[in-house]
Amino acid sequence: MQNKMTVLIAICCLILTGCSGSNIIEELAILGAVSFDMSENKENPITTTVHFPTVSKDGMFETTILTANGKSSHDTFLKLQNLTNLKIVGGQSTILFGEDLARNGLINIVKTFTRDPEVSTRVKFAIVEGKAEDLLKKKIPSVSDNAEYLYTLIDKLGSQNKVLNTNKYRYLRDYYDDGIDPVLPVFSNEGENIEFIGLGTFKGDQYVTLLNLSETQILNLLSGNIKDGKLMISVNNEESGENYQLFLSSINSDNEKKVNTENMSVEVILDLKGSVLEYTGTMDISEEKYQRKLEKQVEQYLKTNSKKLIIKLQEFQTDPIGMGTLVRNSVSYERWNQMKWQEIYSNLDVKVKVKVDLINTGKSK
Repeated sequence: MQNKMTVLIAICCLILTGCSGSNIIEELAILGAVSFDMSENKENPITTTVHFPTVSKDGMFETTILTANGKSSHDTFLKLQNLTNLKIVGGQSTILFGEDLARNGLINIVKTFTRDPEVSTRVKFAIVEGKAEDLLKKKIPSVSDNAEYLYTLIDKLGSQNKVLNTNKYRYLRDYYDDGIDPVLPVFSNEGENIEFIGLGTFKGDQYVTLLNLSETQILNLLSGNIKDGKLMISVNNEESGENYQLFLSSINSDNEKKVNTENMSVEVILDLKGSVLEYTGTMDISEEKYQRKLEKQVEQYLKTNSKKLIIKLQEFQTDPIGMGTLVRNSVSYERWNQMKWQEIYSNLDVKVKVKVDLINTGKSK
């Protein structure tokens, strides 16, 4: 409650000092989260839902949720203003997009944010399976404010896995860069809780495929250097038939990429060091020979699954790793402009080399 009050006061101060006119706090609806969906009304194809805190007469925090359909996002906001006696103002920390809208394309809505000074470049973006408004309206046990919960959840995910550290600035940067495609975290509406289920990758401004949690971890390693990361893997050893879980912590990985523009190939070299926090296999990894064997198994797992992920990304012609940026920076401006990059990317030869060093075997079953 104290944190919520502090955040609300801070937002209010920014709004009150940043505007030319004066605002009375009690007359403001300061948005905590907003969702956008495709509506079933052809004349008003956009559904906007806003979530904002209010304070009752006895000083208790409550939540108000309003929904309106319109021809555009600005049209819906004008209609929302007519649904409350409060003045709706920016301050939203999270913006959610429904799955259908994301697959149809987001740039027309996102571009309106660039002209709105009340929408920070750090506002978090995310996709929701099904309708995004349902997530804002969801009644969750032990969660009093869905907007605050979503923001802290997305922030935590981004700190643990930097490929998930997405906001308005990063989405627009990657959209306008012709050598990389945007990504956004995806949440499920099913069950009692809000569940993170993976990463949505884009082709241009259209959401094209979902990467599950394991694929998201691999993408994080392929995208850049990792410091103090974590990795959970499930290994099926074909030689022994053994299945086991391995959890690595304190991961530091160096990521080097080499481009050969003559035969259009990319080599990704991963050098990964980490500690074994949990191992459910049968080897005694306190012995060096079994530790070395485990390292080879992890290397093979990462190489195999990296190749599978890259093939999947090429099939959907989505490039969240930024292979296009690597190639573009290795050729002349004229040559890049003459390339049919989408065709080249779909057939790009990508090799992954992995070196794993387990510096601490930690706990094992």
